[in-house]
Amino acid sequence: MMPGGMGAMMLTGLLLLVALIGVAVYVAVRAAQRPDERATPARDVLRDRLACGDITPEEYYERDSVLRDGEASGRRR
Repeated sequence: MMPGGMGAMMLTGLLLLVALIGVAVYVAVRAAQRPDERATPARDVLRDRLACGDITPEEYYERDSVLRDGEASGRRR
């Protein structure tokens, strides 16, 4: 095999390794997200109401805080 071909194979292998590491880091970060950072139906409705102007930002943050506290303790309100 020619020296140039060997270099191209090594570069391809290195690029594949970097891509695999990137995918592993992405999956690890997504898995490590706290449950209160993930979307829930109630929080989606709350976000929609804020976007439509039904509630103020202050009301949004107050109600979001209540939802996060309930999720953290495992209680349903």
